[in-house]
Amino acid sequence: MPKTVYDVIVIGTGAGGGMAIHTLCDAGLKVCAINAGRRLTPSKDFRNHRMSYDMKFRGFNDPAKRAQSYGYMDNEYTDGIWEHEITYTTVPGTEWMWPRCYAVGGKTNFWGRSSARFSEIDFRAASRDGYDVDWPVSYEEIAPYYSRVEKMIGVASTVQNRPSNPDGEYLPPMKFRCLDRILESGARKVGVPYLPDRIAQLTEAHAGHPACHFCGNCTDGCDTGSFFSTPWFLLPSAERSGNLDLRTNTIAKNILVDENGRAKGVAYIDRQTRQEVEVYGRAVVVAASCVESARIMLNSKSRHWPTGIANSSGQLGRNLCDHMYGTVAHGFLPQLAGQPSFPDNVSDSTIAWMPRWQNLANPREEKFIRGYSVYPGGGCSEFPWYFDSIEGFGTEFKRAIKRRYPTPVGFTIQAPSLRSDTNYVDIDPEVKDVYGIPVARLHFRWDENTLLMWEHAKQACADVLKAAGGELTGAADRPEIPGYSLHETGTCRMGNDPKQFVTNRFGQTHDVPNLYVADASLFLNCTDKTTTISILTFSLRASEYLVENFRAGRY
Repeated sequence: MPKTVYDVIVIGTGAGGGMAIHTLCDAGLKVCAINAGRRLTPSKDFRNHRMSYDMKFRGFNDPAKRAQSYGYMDNEYTDGIWEHEITYTTVPGTEWMWPRCYAVGGKTNFWGRSSARFSEIDFRAASRDGYDVDWPVSYEEIAPYYSRVEKMIGVASTVQNRPSNPDGEYLPPMKFRCLDRILESGARKVGVPYLPDRIAQLTEAHAGHPACHFCGNCTDGCDTGSFFSTPWFLLPSAERSGNLDLRTNTIAKNILVDENGRAKGVAYIDRQTRQEVEVYGRAVVVAASCVESARIMLNSKSRHWPTGIANSSGQLGRNLCDHMYGTVAHGFLPQLAGQPSFPDNVSDSTIAWMPRWQNLANPREEKFIRGYSVYPGGGCSEFPWYFDSIEGFGTEFKRAIKRRYPTPVGFTIQAPSLRSDTNYVDIDPEVKDVYGIPVARLHFRWDENTLLMWEHAKQACADVLKAAGGELTGAADRPEIPGYSLHETGTCRMGNDPKQFVTNRFGQTHDVPNLYVADASLFLNCTDKTTTISILTFSLRASEYLVENFRAGRY
């Protein structure tokens, strides 16, 4: 039997893979998509408005599973969706949390939805402060793609006229709550911006999807498709085209090469049969997420690529960056004490943000270079998380809980690490996963610049809270473990010099012209923004470039 040769094989169905599949299939190319997990069924796998008292473990994981859970997203409602198989190790001195959602659509099923564009300040940061190198693209070049993505997925926000966060094409914003208006007044007094976040969550019907109905269950999966995820927004059109062969429960093992060292397909492990299968294509797109994409490519060794495919630069897996997350301040607003409890934590995420305000005019106004953003939050979620900070017992304790229910607020930092030679991914020489594939090994520590942002944010957010008339109760003792943010970048960085970078400005690997990368591993570093909308944007651009190459007869 002659073997089937697809036009393109795409590894991953998250933001980058989903956009690639959508774009390539709509252009008429035959695509085989490899996805490590199963399809989700919203009516069965998502929360569907079940309250915590409806659940056996009150929404938390089974106690036997809690030690290995990944925090707020990995709970009783999403039991069995987040993966806990060992696929990485860490060297001494490294802490790393690597939440993996193998389901079709990946982490877009559960993400936080903040969707700010990268700016020219981000792309030209090195020219401003002298650290590292500039990106090989300009904001002017990328802006039209951001606009197309925003119109495609629906982003709610306002025009804000700030150089650090360019404006886009927006739906009406989420409305501020009482607590936001109070914090906004405090921020104004100390000169810190307090603005509507850019949220990929629908405030009105858009592109055939209903508006958010504010149930607050977003990070347990949206039952109605009212925020962006690839299964709701991108994959349906690809399947309708008749050009998609989606293979689920398949773990990509390595990229196959021909006699010239070019990509000719992918070897994967069927998770149910444990058998290795090869699938062939004229081009390959790797979009498995930053660390996993590096692992697949580093494991793709041959006589042509003894250190991993497309790694003549030696930079594959290097330059790992991440966002530092953590609560830099928490407290309460006495003005709201005793007010009726109202379910105003409606988006299960932040409604407002404090976008980067540091080092905009002068790149070294502070002790650190570049800058961070902050997500303020609060409101009456379904459970008063501050319960263990109030003294008392019985009726008096309940009254104290009730009185303070509308008042607590907190501030979460999103601070980018700097590129460093000491932060990278390689392959563990001894450990393999349950499928016999060598695992990734992580080397990572927060740099001093990021730690200075942490300290700066604690003071800045305390100042905002106090200026708003609030009372500060403290801050986290330390940031969250690296990897917690899900925003790692850098392992396949883009650049014009093949000796210094893995991919070019279109995500095409310098060494292997029919091999592309379409996730955050392309990015030179973290900025103060989240990565998802930029992954979508750069993947759209790369996919259209790939289509152009097909039409020109290059593959």
